[in-house]
Amino acid sequence: MRAMRLTLTAFMLVLMPAITAQAQIVHGFSNVFALDTVTAVDDGENPPRLTTLVAIYPNPFNPRTGVEFTLAEAGDVELAVFDLQGRLIRMLDREYRSAGRYRVTWSGRDGDGHGVPSGVYLCRLIAAGESHTAKLMLVK
Repeated sequence: MRAMRLTLTAFMLVLMPAITAQAQIVHGFSNVFALDTVTAVDDGENPPRLTTLVAIYPNPFNPRTGVEFTLAEAGDVELAVFDLQGRLIRMLDREYRSAGRYRVTWSGRDGDGHGVPSGVYLCRLIAAGESHTAKLMLVK
């Protein structure tokens, strides 16, 4: 009985992460559809003290990247991608959000779902009366 329990535990530790990772890879690179997602990240800490863009990773990217930001207080959030001429490419998030840490995935597509060309783009976060901007580079 103990040997069976150890075997089952070993299976769960070794094979289950591989199965889960495979499902994420298959979904993550699906060409059938591409979704930009907003995810709250609970790191078990108190709400952040600053409202800011924390990280864009990977950068340069292809075909998608993640934008992490923190909100020190609850309020309306606007997170958007612009080209270097200031034209809106894609609105990634426009919601009321509670204080915390968030991650948004951008698939390198414009508001109509078309892929954008290689180049430098600007990601702008507006929240709590503040504006923060960071560069993104799409490389194909």
